[in-house]
Amino acid sequence: MHNFFYYSIQLFFLIYGLSILAIYILIIVLSRKAIIRNKKEATFLDINLVKGAKDLPSITLVAPAYNEGKTIVTNVRSLLSIQYPAYELIIANDGSTDDSLKQLITVFNLEPVTFYEGAKEIECAPIKAIYKSKNPKYATLTVVDKENGGRSDAINAAIAYAKSNLVLCTDADCIIEQDALLKMVRPYLEALDEEVIASGGAIGIANDSVIVNGTIKEIRMPKKLVSRIQIVEYIRAFLLGRMAWGEIGGLMLVSGAFGLYPKQRLLEVGGFDKDTIGEDLELCIRLRRHMEDLKLKYKVVYIPETLCWTESPSTFKIYISQRDRWARGLWETIFKHRTLFFNKKYNNMGMFFYPYWVFFELGAPIVEFLGMLFIMYLIFFMGINWPFTIALFVTVYLAGCIFSTIAILMYSLNYGHYSKPKMIFQLLLAAYIESFYNHPVLLYAQIKGFLKKVFNIDTGWGVMTRTGFNEEQEKIEIDVKEPGLNS
Repeated sequence: MHNFFYYSIQLFFLIYGLSILAIYILIIVLSRKAIIRNKKEATFLDINLVKGAKDLPSITLVAPAYNEGKTIVTNVRSLLSIQYPAYELIIANDGSTDDSLKQLITVFNLEPVTFYEGAKEIECAPIKAIYKSKNPKYATLTVVDKENGGRSDAINAAIAYAKSNLVLCTDADCIIEQDALLKMVRPYLEALDEEVIASGGAIGIANDSVIVNGTIKEIRMPKKLVSRIQIVEYIRAFLLGRMAWGEIGGLMLVSGAFGLYPKQRLLEVGGFDKDTIGEDLELCIRLRRHMEDLKLKYKVVYIPETLCWTESPSTFKIYISQRDRWARGLWETIFKHRTLFFNKKYNNMGMFFYPYWVFFELGAPIVEFLGMLFIMYLIFFMGINWPFTIALFVTVYLAGCIFSTIAILMYSLNYGHYSKPKMIFQLLLAAYIESFYNHPVLLYAQIKGFLKKVFNIDTGWGVMTRTGFNEEQEKIEIDVKEPGLNS
């Protein structure tokens, strides 16, 4: 009986490992196919043609802000300078205790306007005031000042005041590419038989890059290794993972930092869930369930280009806090929508896509942690075949390196960022170091997050301390020049 359990455990880890390897290979094939198709479609529907169209859907950019004083002016300027014929920007100040609101009022010449109620389909914390600019240059800017209610609550408040057909949810600490909306709206213009219920783009890391007037002027490699490795993580997740799932209609996540949704669908499902910290994943799954319940054809689209830039954690302390939060958000969402598990009513989402998230997104860190415990058990109580164990470790390590290498090269060859030989070398080096440097910390953070949910320890969002984008340079810019919408 003892040997039966011993070999059964070994067989489980073997099957699980081979399954992940097979999925990785399939993801590479599908993502390559998707990249080729996307580039062809981009050729036929040039963004210059999109820009000149007279019937483009209106878009509202909504961005929650909580104590973003170090980057708030820079990023609002960036959001105001986006190239799109018909859009408005709503910043939801979520009860900030720093000088975020004061900076906005001063720099953008804001004044309170007559209070009016937003859409009643979405609830949010009490609104304190609504601000508009006295300067015609900033006519598209609205600031909603509200009581603190969390990120989801702040986004919901902004959505309630949106006047457009589409709503793009981002963060006040993000810098969006100038032509991002022109590219993001393309799937909605191309949609024929299937309604696009969400579209997302890749997120880039702007640590140590050059930012001028809220625009990325030069992309530089982050100085800290922990941030460089996160670039590798993002490239793998966005270029390979999401491109592949989008190709087969299985995309279940649009990043909360950069997602475009039809406003009406957001109102129908009640906006973002304020009771989960994995609100982006939860919303996407809820929107998909909503469309399945209505028996309507739909799709979730991913744009492979990096259209949005943000500041990533630059220390392990902040990195752990962020990944701990992501793990708890994943756990909450998977548990909340557990009735999807192998539920034929929800077609491929219930039978394939949701189970994948259960087994391989939620399950992978748990299986890896149990595997480490099993190896420790063998070492101390049963003995271990060291040559085989080392060979297995090297094989798994090299497989991960190959996967990351393919992702980095595919990104560098197909898109303009990180295309310099030195940058490619730096990313490849980071990828080969990742298993020994970031990954153990990531696994610790994920298991820590899961245990918090198991033992019902609620620590909220945690703290994301930001250093800001080129702070000194931006302060000089603010004092010298006050740019207009198209600066």
